[in-house]
Amino acid sequence: MIERKASLGPLAVEQSLLANDRLQDRYDLCLGVASWESRATTAFKALPERDALWEVWSFASDDAERAHAKSKCFSDLSSLRKERVDLIELSGSLQYERNFEVIQSHLGALRDAHSRPLDVLLDMTCMPKKYMLYFLGMAFRNEFVRTIDFVYSEGIYGAPNEREPAGALSWSGSEGEWSSVQVPYFEGDSFMPDSRGLVVSLGAEISASVPFIERYEPALISLVSVEDDPSRIDTSAIEKERRLLHELSSLPITTSNVFQLGDLLGVADSCRAFCRERPEMHVTGLAIGSKPHALALGLAALSVHNFEIVCRLPSKYLLGDVAETGRIFLYRTSDRFEPR
Repeated sequence: MIERKASLGPLAVEQSLLANDRLQDRYDLCLGVASWESRATTAFKALPERDALWEVWSFASDDAERAHAKSKCFSDLSSLRKERVDLIELSGSLQYERNFEVIQSHLGALRDAHSRPLDVLLDMTCMPKKYMLYFLGMAFRNEFVRTIDFVYSEGIYGAPNEREPAGALSWSGSEGEWSSVQVPYFEGDSFMPDSRGLVVSLGAEISASVPFIERYEPALISLVSVEDDPSRIDTSAIEKERRLLHELSSLPITTSNVFQLGDLLGVADSCRAFCRERPEMHVTGLAIGSKPHALALGLAALSVHNFEIVCRLPSKYLLGDVAETGRIFLYRTSDRFEPR
């Protein structure tokens, strides 16, 4: 993990591994997410006691197995804290428009109750990327917050195991064709510009990413990939995907960049440079890879004028576990200017 601080437009950002002395002494809201993944409790458990409103968001599931797993996860998360933990029940994660309205109203009410912008601690480990990015943009652009500290528990992705069908996930976490979701507060001026550049934060699902990328008919592509780490991903399980990545990287319109999973600021700098070198080009960021890199795209978009963010919307998320490596990343974001 590269420890570093930087200014990104209106925000000051710091990246490091989680340590209690790097957290604020007080927060107004501490937030986690219920999930079927075992690592959903890792970062939440590691957080120190704070006199704050503690909440766990749970997205509804039609599937009984998922619903039971999320209910158990909330019980586990509650038992880990001495503080009272409230459950916030939301509609299914694919019903994002309804949930966005509820989330904005909820955060706005908390801000009004405090009569000032909030300090928030958010465990993004199991929060869908579109919600994590929406929270970032909505909260800062509406001056509902002055700081958001994001924590993330790194996961292990291995080869499929026939004896443990609900065990460690392989590279695939979804099925079906992907559709696009423009993230509110990160929309571009024109969804169908004359010329488009793409910044693509890639994960391991390259076979599903390629047709998704081709739909945008980009003039230029900047690929952002995660550096291989044998401790967290079984590369033999994704050989086909790696070959596709090589083919995609070989296109004449493509440039490639590789960053450590936790290097949010490195990814953000790369995005900002791509956009600033082409100030007249409409640039779309496809946040289809890791959560730290997706958060980097969002932070970059808050500081350049020609960058929009789009997330994938799969037909279905797959049920499976992602165990933790034990490393927890911390990303501190704060408004450099005094919010009203």
